[in-house]
Amino acid sequence: MDEVLRKRFVGQARLVRLLLWRIGNSTDLATCFCAAKQGGMLGDDDVRLLGELLGAEEACRANDAVPIEVDEVLVAKLQRYADKLNRADSA
Repeated sequence: MDEVLRKRFVGQARLVRLLLWRIGNSTDLATCFCAAKQGGMLGDDDVRLLGELLGAEEACRANDAVPIEVDEVLVAKLQRYADKLNRADSA
């Protein structure tokens, strides 16, 4: 995997995690996902996908390799989630 693409994936995943922590006022992702769903920011499919992606980012921290196939589309999707969560939280 391209190192720049890996760094972008990790950075966007960490940003999404921070935004979720702020929305849920907790570091427990289940609590944060619940708060985001209740606020209409995420749906069930979004929660499932973000759970997988944030899990992949955590695994990357442990062994410095992303355990999933990352491409530009996936990074762009994470960026859209970050934008959506940031806009919804600031409203």
